[in-house]
Amino acid sequence: MYDEIFRPIIAGLFMGWANVIPGISGGTIAVIMGIFERFIDVINDIMEFKISRKDIAFIATLAIGILIGVITGSKLLTWAFQNHPFYTYSFFFGLILFSLWNFRKEVSKFRFFEFVVGFLIVVVPYFFKSGQSHVTSVVGGLGYFFLALAGVIAGAAMALPGISGSLLLMLMGYYEAAIKTVSKLTKIASGGFTISDLLFILTLGIGVLIGIGTISKLLKIWFEKAKLSVLNFILGLIAGSLYPITPAYHGTGNVFGMFLWIAIGGLVVYTLGQFEK
Repeated sequence: MYDEIFRPIIAGLFMGWANVIPGISGGTIAVIMGIFERFIDVINDIMEFKISRKDIAFIATLAIGILIGVITGSKLLTWAFQNHPFYTYSFFFGLILFSLWNFRKEVSKFRFFEFVVGFLIVVVPYFFKSGQSHVTSVVGGLGYFFLALAGVIAGAAMALPGISGSLLLMLMGYYEAAIKTVSKLTKIASGGFTISDLLFILTLGIGVLIGIGTISKLLKIWFEKAKLSVLNFILGLIAGSLYPITPAYHGTGNVFGMFLWIAIGGLVVYTLGQFEK
């Protein structure tokens, strides 16, 4: 019951939250929750039109969790990161740090090259973060084409542990428009959600799905040919993801509070691990 229903929903919820915040990767959450390889397999089955009922149940429950996470995260987590960034990032730092400690057990032999490549892929984009422009509206066919292309790039990033799809949307200038549009989903009944908002979400969403499907296919091939290599690469991605969410980069706060929230993040990882047993 836990593996079939609750794990995908909880994983989806955390993935949805993670993909709302620049610097935190939904792929990392998938690794933490122990569903990453299953996720890649199911996406490839869908692309090859050989999906089973179990696959449908898995992807449906995961999608429900992600949808809930994105909708609630666009408001709740945005508030938390704006008002208490130091402690919020401390929680996610603990979540990923303790998960990294657990994930190392999956890697039977350390490979330096793959680890460093993964690490640098996550860290390097942050040196280009400053000075990005913002897209306030999408106009014309060419505008929607570039929006879909941004979705493809962000989707590919979302599927990879450590790489933040939200950060790449920010670098491409679409992040603020995407967050504002998604937050309007709660205003459908009051008429605050327009046709242009729907077109924006559909275009970006289709691009994201294409990106996830493409990178999942490549990862599936890599898993089959060199699993140890890809595990070291993922280890590097997760290790690199600690850099952008280091609490000291996100305001100031009480040191005791920082360690407390790091410990709470670690406790979440431990609790989820107990469910797996």
